[in-house]
Amino acid sequence: MRRYNDALDALRFTKEEEDMLIQRLKQAAATAQTPHKRRRLPKAILIAAIIACVLTFTAAAGVVVGFFADPDTGRARLADFFDLSPDTVEENTGFTASGASAECNGVTVTLSGMYTDEQNLCALFSVTKQDGSAFVDPVEEPQTYALTFEDIRYLANGEPVSGGGGNPPYFDPDMRTFYLCIEMALPDVQQMEGVPLSFYFTNVCRYEQDGNHIGFDRIIVPGVWTIEVPLTFTETTVQAQAGQQMQYGNLDITIDSIAFTPTYYHIAFHYDKEMAYDDDHNLYLDGVLDAYGDTYYRAGASPVLRTRDGAQYQLDYQYSLHGHAAIGLLPEVIPLEEMESITIFGQTIPLIWQE
Repeated sequence: MRRYNDALDALRFTKEEEDMLIQRLKQAAATAQTPHKRRRLPKAILIAAIIACVLTFTAAAGVVVGFFADPDTGRARLADFFDLSPDTVEENTGFTASGASAECNGVTVTLSGMYTDEQNLCALFSVTKQDGSAFVDPVEEPQTYALTFEDIRYLANGEPVSGGGGNPPYFDPDMRTFYLCIEMALPDVQQMEGVPLSFYFTNVCRYEQDGNHIGFDRIIVPGVWTIEVPLTFTETTVQAQAGQQMQYGNLDITIDSIAFTPTYYHIAFHYDKEMAYDDDHNLYLDGVLDAYGDTYYRAGASPVLRTRDGAQYQLDYQYSLHGHAAIGLLPEVIPLEEMESITIFGQTIPLIWQE
């Protein structure tokens, strides 16, 4: 608990945000003993998280707030995002529904569900207004590039972890809902089963695009949203044959692993040279200055997935805590039996699934 409180103390809020959150916590404490009906009661009561969070600020004593999971709501949110039936969305995506949520200033943030494999976690959130209205008018503000939060922080077992979020976040054309995909690189996920995952979101805001320029526009809804849930190990990936070796410029590359679900992919590889940066952000290979720049070593790292009907999907590359990897959500739900090959660093690798 001490490490968790220390992590919370490290968060930086404005005076207005502190006053707003304190007032909200006082209201929660005043109504905590008044029972109320949920709008959506699960058929089978399955509470995946009953977490008490103690928030302490200078201006007021802490107040205990509970965050509860609602798997039915989680399935509904996952189904909306993936355009699938709530009855089949977990089976067809590999995500486990959560439904844990937090509300502030008329906005609800819901953890729709999570996916984990041996070293990674993907948490999918949806954000809506309780009155069903749009965050912005898409007709009046057609240059909206993204709806997101001004600040997003996450911890595992009270410690900050390496990761990132979707850029830009996904949002519906009517601007009534937007989605965040937060990915974490975690060592030995299976051994972390049950440890608390903490997510902090501050201020719903809008980014706009003007030509090639993308920039922060304004805060739409001020507030602080906090969700804490236990980590659940799911591991639904199917491994393909890996170990391929290839040359790319002056690099020798080895493919370490290839794993897919119908919605998620993780392709890990390593170079034969160590890469490091100096204080001026120059890239070095084994102590030798790189003449090509960092883009040279990333240019071929984004794989292309080809399906049996000839469709191609450009996938993202990112540097992970455990090395180099292409990792993330697929552009759409793609059954494994329809995936034919990936092309990476100029070499096409057939996807042969391992038993």
